[in-house]
Amino acid sequence: MTAENLKATADRLREALDAYHRLVDGWPYESETVPAEVREYLADRDGYASETDTSPAAALAAKVKELYYEAREVEASYVEQARRQDHPDWFAVIVATKPVREVARQVHAAGYGVDSETGEARYLLPPDLCPAHLVSMNDGSTPVTYADRVAQYRAVGDHFDLAPDVVYHPGSGHDVSPSAAFPESRVVYVDVDEAAMDDLARAGYEAVGADATGHELATGADVIVFRNAGLVEEAVVDANLRPGGWVLANDHLESARHLARMDTLELIGVIPDDWTGESPPVVTGRLDGYLSAAGQTGNSSPDPPFVKGTPLDLYVFRDDERPGLTRESR
Repeated sequence: MTAENLKATADRLREALDAYHRLVDGWPYESETVPAEVREYLADRDGYASETDTSPAAALAAKVKELYYEAREVEASYVEQARRQDHPDWFAVIVATKPVREVARQVHAAGYGVDSETGEARYLLPPDLCPAHLVSMNDGSTPVTYADRVAQYRAVGDHFDLAPDVVYHPGSGHDVSPSAAFPESRVVYVDVDEAAMDDLARAGYEAVGADATGHELATGADVIVFRNAGLVEEAVVDANLRPGGWVLANDHLESARHLARMDTLELIGVIPDDWTGESPPVVTGRLDGYLSAAGQTGNSSPDPPFVKGTPLDLYVFRDDERPGLTRESR
């Protein structure tokens, strides 16, 4: 997998997206006014014919979605290839994957925008004609707080006596649980899903529509939260974590095992997902078992699974350069 593969995949997606925009600009349209080059594109790529029941716009939106996921798979393969190297250059990885990430963000905005009549941001087209809707991972339309996640984050704050100035939740979607867990902190949410970030902003949260893998906070963060994010966690940490900062992550999309391989981070605690009682316990002793390589046979990932823990446990990492921020040190 090379940077050329990434660029070629991004170019195919961009070509489909350009054709989509040429078609839907000025919506609504009449079928006989579909630009000839758009029909030619569809015929060349999908064998689309005018007598099919699928509209040209729906066919193009579906093609954009297909190529979007293909590009994301190529990007993921490139990142996994880098993870198999000793001390990968994450800056170089970010540069190489930029073409895919940039056009992917454009897909998340395709069919979403400001309504000319109401002045409100919303999906402007029906779901089957709207790539932004088709690739969204956020089914809801309002901020969501999950009680179990809040309890886990609060357990970390109470046990380690944390009082972070800035909490960063990249790839958050509609989940605003960190704000409930750290009510005195500035919490920043970043996601490529423009619609989700607009929903959070309207509700008063600090939300940025951006590619979270390549985004950098101007101030840095004392705590970074990865929850089902599927990002290049190593690059996000390198770019945004303050010295002595903390990283909280589950392993549903292997975030915790990626972080465990970073030389700058140390696993210092685990908060189980399936606890009983009012507050979850914080496990701080005998953590080696959580990072055991047992069971790695047959696993294609360069990172072994967590043996003692589960994917939904919360893993607590600390930057090992100096002690983390506490109430006493502020």
